[in-house]
Amino acid sequence: MARAPQMVSARIRDGSRAVRVPLLRLLLPDRAGLLLVRWPGAPDVDRAGSVLVRRSRAVVGEVAGVSFMEVHRELTRVAVTMSRLSSVRSVVACPVGVSPGRTALAVAVGDLLRDRRQGAAPVVTCAQRPSLGAGQTAVPHEVLVQIGGQTQDRIVWEILGWEQVPRWLAGLGGEAVAA
Repeated sequence: MARAPQMVSARIRDGSRAVRVPLLRLLLPDRAGLLLVRWPGAPDVDRAGSVLVRRSRAVVGEVAGVSFMEVHRELTRVAVTMSRLSSVRSVVACPVGVSPGRTALAVAVGDLLRDRRQGAAPVVTCAQRPSLGAGQTAVPHEVLVQIGGQTQDRIVWEILGWEQVPRWLAGLGGEAVAA
């Protein structure tokens, strides 16, 4: 069953222009996990009838290229590791109890951030301030969201490994940097 996405206008508060983006309709479980967004045409490594695919469909529906996987420990470490896979466009960490609406916004913001960077390197985001492991940091991105004429401020967190910080800082100068 496909769930039609809601369209909202989102703008990262850094002078960028507002962009209309779809927000996925998610039914997040009461377990931590990751949303993996794959590149179009990337092979689907999951077997169609597997338990993992059925659990993923319960969360994301039949949305092509998006899957959910449960993660029991070290959520941010696994998220950063998964972002290094060649088939992955972005990863969203979903701690227990995170809002489905804000998580959908984190997916959209991940796309916006990735598309602005040279090389379109995968981005790891989280809808709430994540618990970080050794060698990681999180950057808050203030996002203005307009839904039905109302504007709301939201924060989406980007999770970076320390080795990514110099490249991220260099990108603040307005020039795109190689991923």
